[in-house]
Amino acid sequence: MKQRSEMTDGDFQKLIRICMNDLSIQRTLLENDMQEQRDDLRTLEQDQAIDSLERRIMLIKKDYDHYSEFLDPKYSKEEIQY
Repeated sequence: MKQRSEMTDGDFQKLIRICMNDLSIQRTLLENDMQEQRDDLRTLEQDQAIDSLERRIMLIKKDYDHYSEFLDPKYSKEEIQY
């Protein structure tokens, strides 16, 4: 396994941005699932599913906030090149 010290700053910033994009997509999908659950008639099972989705969204937000601390503003506007 390679270490962080073996990455360039640009590669690290790209990795952070990819991670943050992935977390944003996961959160959106969970929020959509939660809305679908809320649109249905409420049952105890649905309430538990909504609680579970809310916890997962909260964890994703926590991870997103954590990784955003590593984002360097000078790289944030740069387009990712492949």
